[in-house]
Amino acid sequence: MGYWQKHTEKMGEELLLEFHTHGWRITRKKRYYKVLCPESCGMHIKTVHLSPSDPNYYRNCLSFVQKLPCW
Repeated sequence: MGYWQKHTEKMGEELLLEFHTHGWRITRKKRYYKVLCPESCGMHIKTVHLSPSDPNYYRNCLSFVQKLPCW
């Protein structure tokens, strides 16, 4: 478990844990999480919403960041 406030959905929490294991920094905002790539790169930011409307949202977030060079 990381140091962020727990996500309300299981898939969302698994996604945040995946970010954390790859060194991304996680901050909680009012309606979303902001994840920033490791400090070695520092150029990429991704938001993870608390209540996404797309059922594949978490999978799409993960596949997007896996294509980045800092992943």
